Amino acid sequence: MATTFAALIFRPAEIPDRALSQGFAVALGGWDVASPRLFVAPLPGVPGFSAAYYASGDPASAGGDELDHLAELFEDELSPPVAVLDAAAELGHPGATIFALVYSDEMVHDDGWRFEASGYLRHFVREGEEGLEAGVETPDRSDVVELDVDLPDGATEAQEREATDRAIRPHRGSTFLSTELGAPVLGALVGGLFAPERRVDVRLVEPGPASIAAEVSRLNRVLRREDGRGAPASVPPVRGVAAPAAYEAFARAYDWADPADPEDLYRELAIGAVEGTLRFLREDELRHHEREPGWGAAAARRLYPIARLSGSALGGGAAQRAIVALGEGGEQLWIVRGGASAAPAGPTFGELLRYLSLGWSRRSDAEEDLIGALMLRARLRASGG
Repeated sequence: MATTFAALIFRPAEIPDRALSQGFAVALGGWDVASPRLFVAPLPGVPGFSAAYYASGDPASAGGDELDHLAELFEDELSPPVAVLDAAAELGHPGATIFALVYSDEMVHDDGWRFEASGYLRHFVREGEEGLEAGVETPDRSDVVELDVDLPDGATEAQEREATDRAIRPHRGSTFLSTELGAPVLGALVGGLFAPERRVDVRLVEPGPASIAAEVSRLNRVLRREDGRGAPASVPPVRGVAAPAAYEAFARAYDWADPADPEDLYRELAIGAVEGTLRFLREDELRHHEREPGWGAAAARRLYPIARLSGSALGGGAAQRAIVALGEGGEQLWIVRGGASAAPAGPTFGELLRYLSLGWSRRSDAEEDLIGALMLRARLRASGG
């Protein structure tokens, strides 16, 4: 049975699970991968290191072949290791080092990397169009050579395998990583592949009340607002639908009474189907939905209204008006028109809040990558991708 995998190798003290989750989500932002899998296992024989193993979960959606997908993803300019390093730096670990291996024994493919903030070093051997090839790559250069396998006349299949292994062994990515880490890496990675310790969900922004409160505080800081100013004492149900816990956390943390911006409008938004001008609903507007005749169908779907969406200041008008509603679990957002027609908005609640904070701040390169991933992923969801 063939073994094919892609793994990051890292020190857990430098790379928290949140950096893995966000980093892979950013790297996958433009890929049509609906159900990525990521799990972590300690590396036996490599003290102090763990491995995070990635799989698309659906090779057909990733392009039809898992190895092709893994190779293309890890060769991308915004690869998972690069995005994870960015996320780790954002979380307070700027000096981390990550190693990566994309490996398959179905065909010769052994591609090892070392990533740091200053750049990367890559050693690989693979089957190219003209036969076996090996290479060394840095940000400044790329050297690729064809490998000759010295075979005696009349070599048996076993002798051919031995000669091929001798030719490629010094060039293998796993050989490079073993030297870097001072321990045999390939066997440890294969062992960890079959002994997962925990799964890590791939998310751009975490769901749940605590995460939503943190995102609101981030937005308040960007806008120079105060947490919880003018917050309602309680959040009313709407047509028998109680506010999700995530929205209650939002309402407690949001600044509802900024004297410098009484209109509280977010203009020119463009993330998924959330396009135009957005204003979060006040308590009296929420109570109005108790009496709005058209909201019955949305209430039957257990949707809770949170914001009003109107046309862009550059065009569009009443025909574009809609309500942004939150699903029962407090994560998925919906666009509701006329109280009856509901369609996925694209971003989750937390992603929308992160998009708002990034949109009103100067962005680092890592944050540019993140907002790009937010928008791409939202567009895919809104279009049913």
